[in-house]
Amino acid sequence: MPIRLRIILNISIIAMWFTSLTSISLFADEKKKQTNGSQKVLVTVNGHAITQADLDFAYLSRGIAGGTRSAKKQVLESLVDQRLIQDFLAQQKITVPPKQLDESVLKVQKLIHKKGDNPEQVLTKMGFTPEKLRAAIALPLSWNIYAKREITPAKIQEYFDQHREELDGTRVEASHILLKLPPNAKPETIQQAKQKLSDLREKILAEKITFAEAAAQHSEAPSKNEGGKLVTSAYRGKMPLALTQQVFALKEGNISVPFQTPFGVHIVTLNKKHSGQFSLEDVRGEIFQLLSRALWNKTIQKLRSSAKIEWNANSPK
Repeated sequence: MPIRLRIILNISIIAMWFTSLTSISLFADEKKKQTNGSQKVLVTVNGHAITQADLDFAYLSRGIAGGTRSAKKQVLESLVDQRLIQDFLAQQKITVPPKQLDESVLKVQKLIHKKGDNPEQVLTKMGFTPEKLRAAIALPLSWNIYAKREITPAKIQEYFDQHREELDGTRVEASHILLKLPPNAKPETIQQAKQKLSDLREKILAEKITFAEAAAQHSEAPSKNEGGKLVTSAYRGKMPLALTQQVFALKEGNISVPFQTPFGVHIVTLNKKHSGQFSLEDVRGEIFQLLSRALWNKTIQKLRSSAKIEWNANSPK
């Protein structure tokens, strides 16, 4: 079975790029007049047409088969973003050195061959001409060149300093008290739960009851009989991020105000914090990815504010 495009492109040449950009669709040649359904224009971006063929190619590259109207809209929106970025990078005169692009294409071909397939046959079956393959690889590589220009070592250092504990492997021991909410809970129900936990928090702070005792008496989490203890975790560890974000904001011994998560309404306390050992160099690549994603989103937002995007009457809006 031929390798899907997202696997083909998920190699070291674009490992620093996020998944949605490892399945780039190249836009059809707008100068050619075609009458078949694949050339039906779905949306036009600053005069550039995105066709049904582009959408089909995007589905194929993502390994999905059509889907709901909302899924179609999501894929089309990503194609709009890619078209905007293509034009933006061209305006910035960002180009990938031919040698680098040649080497990247060769890596893809070798990967296919290593799996026992004929690269030319696999790519043809997937709708790839050599030009399409080069263009598909060129976009994330071009963006990477631009991002490296914008994301300076000083910006990476600043981000590390501001988010050190999230990145250096710091681990926390924490406990929580949970009040579950019914599905589609009404605002007044949520407020009642928050008020109950707020009152309980005041009693704990006044030392009328310990946090562990309060958890045993009131928490609806499985850990209630263990004082509400949560698993020891790093920022992106075993603990749900919704709880981790609250815990890391606390000092040892502090108790959060009530907050809501998909699990219900909580209060948490930080019992102990264990310092991490990772340095900036250990996480430099991760920080670059985070800042690159943020830069992409910011650039798209700016480009969309002035772009002329015209949707076909039958396309999802």
